[in-house]
Amino acid sequence: MRAHGSTERDRGSRRRRRARARRRRFARFRHVLTRASRVVDKVTTGTHRDIPMDPSGRHIQRDIATTMGRVAGVARGAVAAIVALAIELARRRRSKRATTTTTTMEKTTEADELGAFVEAAEDLSERLTTTTTTTTTTTTHRPLKNVKFVVKDIFDIEGRRCGFGSPAFKRTGGKGGTAGAKRHARCVRTLLEAGASAVGMTTMDELAYAINGENAHYGTPINPRARALVPGGSSSGSAVACAAALRGCEFALGTDTGGSVRVPASYCGVYGIRTSHGSVSMRGVQALAPSFDTVGWFARSIDVLQRVGDVLLPEPDKHAPTEPSRWLLLEDAVSAKRSTPHSQCAAVAAVTALHEIAPADFKRMNLTEHLLVGCPKFRSLVNGREDYGLDCLREMVRVLMGAEIWENLGKWYTEEKPKLGAAVKARMEAASKLDADEVERLKEVREEVREEVDRILDGGAIFILPTTPGKAPKRGQSDQATESWRRKCFELLCIASLCGLPQVSIPLEAPNIEGPQGLSLIAGYQMDKMLIGAARQIVPALVEAYPDILEAELERLNPPEAPGESEKTKGNEALKQGKYQDAIEYYSVAIGKNPKSKIFVANRAMAHLKLGNYQLAEDDCTEAIKLDARYVKAYLRRAAARSVAGNYLEALMDYEEALRFEPNNSDAKREVYRMKKIIGMADPGMDVGDM
Repeated sequence: MRAHGSTERDRGSRRRRRARARRRRFARFRHVLTRASRVVDKVTTGTHRDIPMDPSGRHIQRDIATTMGRVAGVARGAVAAIVALAIELARRRRSKRATTTTTTMEKTTEADELGAFVEAAEDLSERLTTTTTTTTTTTTHRPLKNVKFVVKDIFDIEGRRCGFGSPAFKRTGGKGGTAGAKRHARCVRTLLEAGASAVGMTTMDELAYAINGENAHYGTPINPRARALVPGGSSSGSAVACAAALRGCEFALGTDTGGSVRVPASYCGVYGIRTSHGSVSMRGVQALAPSFDTVGWFARSIDVLQRVGDVLLPEPDKHAPTEPSRWLLLEDAVSAKRSTPHSQCAAVAAVTALHEIAPADFKRMNLTEHLLVGCPKFRSLVNGREDYGLDCLREMVRVLMGAEIWENLGKWYTEEKPKLGAAVKARMEAASKLDADEVERLKEVREEVREEVDRILDGGAIFILPTTPGKAPKRGQSDQATESWRRKCFELLCIASLCGLPQVSIPLEAPNIEGPQGLSLIAGYQMDKMLIGAARQIVPALVEAYPDILEAELERLNPPEAPGESEKTKGNEALKQGKYQDAIEYYSVAIGKNPKSKIFVANRAMAHLKLGNYQLAEDDCTEAIKLDARYVKAYLRRAAARSVAGNYLEALMDYEEALRFEPNNSDAKREVYRMKKIIGMADPGMDVGDM
């Protein structure tokens, strides 16, 4: 027995020794693995202070050699696996650093780029410089020399994987495998050849499938014009970098499918353009919905917006108009249903400006009415539906765009099952369930609508409308509020998106008002350069008119509080709670501030009535009647005070006076009948209905 027990103890002791040995080996392995991952991280980012990035790279090479030697000593034959794990650890560490919550973003300062960038400027610049040296040195005409710009993380950069606003997409869906893209996107190369300098890669909404700029993985960039408001998306980082001139940025490259340049341009107070579909090459740009996707850009000035357009946009047809022939304000786009005072005032400012520069060429029109007359298929689509006009156009964009997005990304989404933000995931799921027959029918309607809009804009006409329904919404709103606002935005954005037209957003700001507002101009297909010229023409008068118009409208909607109003409100609340003496004190203060207010005096009379101060109540009502001889409430309350005091005849006279001004007042009728019965003046058989 003892021998057996001893054997068991020995076995247990051996197991414990082996376990300790395994833990020691694992600790050494983990140490080396961590060291390897850090080295890989340093090699791939070049950002750590303890490794100087000297030209020879000797320090890095030494670190790698040392670490690999240790790895071989710990686990011979498994070097490849360990390195792979190290790379993965480094990738995860970098991903964790890149992921920023909204709370963290609130503390971000301009020094760390307001959350606008996904990649170090030096990394991107090095790639761009080394791959374009040959081309740029042979180019004599460089109209954008020394002009700095940033690039949305949807464009190909040689040797880099496109992020597309999604860690999952960058890991599994990007082009070029681990080697990254084979070449720059064509429009990026064109800008570089024109002398512009790229200084960073910017954040964006996940898969470009949102318009607020709130990314579930990378956080929300700070809107430099209004820090409490969202920056807009999907080109959020580009708009923020441009608005704040981060790293000297003068313009920013983005894309616009359903509003991804126009919305952030409006929210961040910069110029923005969605170009005509197909006018700027999409080669090397990650597709979302190909028949809607366009290249666009932001600029801090109309001058830079135009200079970039001169480089990227094709020359117009020689027969195309060079000046606007007429300006058309879309009344259905500025209705109260779709617009806040900010956007409505932007439209009014446009009208004011146009009366200065082109009064004879300005008209108002309802686009919906024109489409109903000129588009039979659209008319049949509208009939019997709750959606009407721009609502219906918005719904068409939602369905057609969703169908293309699913056709383009559905296979990747199904196979990879990526972790997406809740809102984007919901849209992808909805896109997967669209009816194919409905999609085909809406394609036919779209062609009809395009033809009619082209007819209206033919010859150089320009649509005027707000870019968004108002200034940017606040950060961190509920999903319901966000989706409701998104729908309103698309009612204004859908025209250019559906018809493939160019649209310029002009920033408007007013002193002491948080958040800018964009006003948009839309021109005919391939009229991009004419459109920019038209914007340049209207900007001076527009920018000057907007602040005064907005200030006047906001004062009308929100008049300054009259003296004593706050005390009256407190008195009303005290009266509801049965605190009648407190109410009297509040009303007395209000009367002291505004002795001409009949309401303050009559309200105090009610508080006196509740306390049984009948004479004081009567005196207050008499004063209120002096201020307004037709004030029925004062007559009724004075009559009540007189009635309780036994002055029935005087009470009857007050009730009858109240009936003179309000013949159908049932309370007054009832009391007249009661008073007459009390003093014996009621006729036999008389009732209240006879009054």
